[in-house]
Amino acid sequence: MKKYHIFSRFFNSMGSYYNLSELAQYMAVFYFNMRTVHFNTAGENFLELHEYAQELYEQAEDYYDDLVETAMSFNEMIQPMFVTPGDNLPISDFSNLDATDTIGVMINGVRTIYDYMESITKEVYPSFVYSKIDSMLEWLDKQNYKLTQMSKEI
Repeated sequence: MKKYHIFSRFFNSMGSYYNLSELAQYMAVFYFNMRTVHFNTAGENFLELHEYAQELYEQAEDYYDDLVETAMSFNEMIQPMFVTPGDNLPISDFSNLDATDTIGVMINGVRTIYDYMESITKEVYPSFVYSKIDSMLEWLDKQNYKLTQMSKEI
């Protein structure tokens, strides 16, 4: 019987792999971007967006921590997170964002991670990992809905 090392790889429909480390890196970039948005939001809806960005980065940090712990429990190497401009996962440079820009950045971040996680196929990984991913997807979907509604109000 052929054995597959299913614990450290996600496979998408194109046959390439995703691993927990890479997924954690996407979550880390989202975390850093939301921290940056948190400190650079300005304008009319400052307080609401400032506090919401904090909610987003705090939850992203928890998800990141969970992804890293899960990966390490499978002895998967976690790559250090050193991102410079021009890398595949650039940390954005935001300054003095108005409400429309802030919401746009948040929506983009949420959708990027959501799309990445949606490409993970469920046949490859143990069910307890999918329950974590499903929880993250549900959270991201709720944030996307909330942000879309906020964008219509501004």
